[in-house]
Amino acid sequence: MKSCMSALLLGLSSCMAPLAVQAEVTGELQAAIWIDPDGCEHWAIDLGVEGMMSPHLDRDGNPVCSRNTAICMEFPGDMLFDVNKAVLTQDATSAISKYFTEEILGGQTAFLVVGHTDGDGSLYDNFDLAWARAQAVAVVARQTGAIVRTDAFGELQPIASNDTADGKRRNRRVEIICE
Repeated sequence: MKSCMSALLLGLSSCMAPLAVQAEVTGELQAAIWIDPDGCEHWAIDLGVEGMMSPHLDRDGNPVCSRNTAICMEFPGDMLFDVNKAVLTQDATSAISKYFTEEILGGQTAFLVVGHTDGDGSLYDNFDLAWARAQAVAVVARQTGAIVRTDAFGELQPIASNDTADGKRRNRRVEIICE
């Protein structure tokens, strides 16, 4: 077991070494979530000269993995929430409830709700906002009987450029992944 762990750490360090050579030391932490070929998430921090990586574990200590990453619904953030808020509008609550009720009637019961933001604000604030928004959607989903896990990527997985208002609008979203 010890030799397997050493080999794993050696393999990870060789994978991250090129990043350390190319990185410019800015004094800023660069956070990311890396998804391995098995669909398991790892939290990574680039410190400019070297980095750290740790598997993302659930409360029971199990790795967080998604084998099926098919997005079955994407709610635009502007449809669900006011800017920089994580409280669902009344219309959003109704739309989310209707969506999950229909999915459950169709036989789909397990979901992953993922929050995303645009690139405005700090990395930490965006992660917190994305997490709170995913939680708000999950509360409504669970009221319909859905089995829901939540995750958040903040600004780390944009689907459009954050250089335009339209791109920022598209990046503010909550994805529903059918599991």
